[in-house]
Amino acid sequence: MTKFSENDVKPAKIIVVDDEEIVLSLCRDALEDAGYQIELASGSKEALEKIGREYFDFILTDIRMPDMDGLELVKKAREKNPSLGVIFMTGYANLNTAKDAIKEGAYDYIMKPFELTEIRQAVKNAVSKKQKDTEKTLSTELTRLSDLNQLMYTVGDRNSLIRLSLGFVLMQCKSSRGSIVFRTGEVNQIGLISTTSLSANSFDESAYDFDKDYLGDASGISDGPFVVKSLAEHPLFIKERDDSLATVLVPPWFRDGDHLLNIPMVLGRKLYGLLILGFTAESELPGENDRKFLNITTSQMAISLENISLLEETTNAYKRLKDLQGQTIQLEKMATKGQMSAEIGHELNNFLGVVMGNLSLMERHLKNKNYDELEKYLKAALINLDKISKFSKDLMDFSGMTAAFESCDMNTLIGDIIDYLKSQKSFENISITFDNSTLAIFAEADQGQMQQLFYNLINNAADAIRENPDGPREIKIVTNRGADSASYSLSVSDTGGGIPPDLKDMLFQKQFTTKKTGHGFGLLVCRRIIENHHGQIKIDSTPGRGTTISLTFPISIKNRAKAAVC
Repeated sequence: MTKFSENDVKPAKIIVVDDEEIVLSLCRDALEDAGYQIELASGSKEALEKIGREYFDFILTDIRMPDMDGLELVKKAREKNPSLGVIFMTGYANLNTAKDAIKEGAYDYIMKPFELTEIRQAVKNAVSKKQKDTEKTLSTELTRLSDLNQLMYTVGDRNSLIRLSLGFVLMQCKSSRGSIVFRTGEVNQIGLISTTSLSANSFDESAYDFDKDYLGDASGISDGPFVVKSLAEHPLFIKERDDSLATVLVPPWFRDGDHLLNIPMVLGRKLYGLLILGFTAESELPGENDRKFLNITTSQMAISLENISLLEETTNAYKRLKDLQGQTIQLEKMATKGQMSAEIGHELNNFLGVVMGNLSLMERHLKNKNYDELEKYLKAALINLDKISKFSKDLMDFSGMTAAFESCDMNTLIGDIIDYLKSQKSFENISITFDNSTLAIFAEADQGQMQQLFYNLINNAADAIRENPDGPREIKIVTNRGADSASYSLSVSDTGGGIPPDLKDMLFQKQFTTKKTGHGFGLLVCRRIIENHHGQIKIDSTPGRGTTISLTFPISIKNRAKAAVC
């Protein structure tokens, strides 16, 4: 196994093409002495064969050759390697050939005969210019990576995420062969998605069952890119010694002599899979910038796969528990609590994934001194951190609510909630009437909590009606101001199935519910809000005819009494 070093910087690899042996020999002597890797070709056909087999940074070619001129050669070579840099040589210069060379994006145009120092300087200048062009391209790629980062968190399907990521990586690395090995979500199962024809958007997908979970523990696996040439060299095989791993660690497109570049998808101590790219023995492996790009991409993939696994596990667990909810109320409470916890985790993972992605991109730009790009990624990270803060505050409000009192117009507040609910699809064919007090009711209250209270009570009334399909479908809300102007009351009445007398006393207590799909949290929240406002609760219900929830609250903070349920 070969592990990359962060400081690996390979010299430019150049193929020199000329039908004159003496020119090839001079170029090799001049450029190898300068530290470049040189390959020679005595004609265009030989050059194209070599360019098809391995990666070159530059082609240094004569323009006039018997089998194919240099301009045509460059066009065909760039079909195989679009990033190939070009330097032309010629002993028959004219204005037209110079213009054609410029059209092909040549870095230089050298006249024969030339001095060795002249050819060295021309190549040095070309390498320097291409490096600057590459840095500009890298900035563009980072922007595209940011787009991928955002897109990852909108993909809810594991296989779609894998295909999207694999195609993106191959496109960026200018490679045609690649695979991703990943956990499918089934017990001890590993998925494999591969492609050898990205242009055809063709992916082969398969899954394999094993005796244990081979993708889970990241110990013994490199945290960065590594290269193997066979199954025996792979650290996962060395760790597990299971020959059946060949089905996933040796891709179907593998050929003898290939180098397999592996990039682990690791989050914490957990291994989620491997990105595997194929290169021939003659091909140039990705450089430092590409390796960093691959590391960022696989980190984002690991976060997304964790997010999808969490959501799938939650959905499956909730479905199983929900199938059993008719047996006991306790099972229902457990299912809902599990769903809530997992959905909270899913939401936080979404926010954190975007934050981590943008921070990684900021690090890349800092190292490349692209300071102009930092503000965009910093802003995106801060926005998502603010979302996390607001989300956390909302959760805190759910369990330990404290009221911020202000003067509120209760009739207006309730009227607004009714108008909002009437437009919802769930309230179709349900009549809501509001008999509001003829006297204005301005009371000291926490407006947000009171909105939540009325919203829950009216929603519960609608649920009761829907569970009694043969009865009338009416909700009536009434408000009154007390004669002493020290209190006000409101009631919510429904025409649902009512509550049996032996269950009525359990309402608003602990996590009790009569709804088939309820969990009891809503009434607990209502109870806390009523207690915060020192209100009184009264419940009247007749089985088969409906229920009325009546509440009484003090107008002023000074006139609060202890909350009670009766």
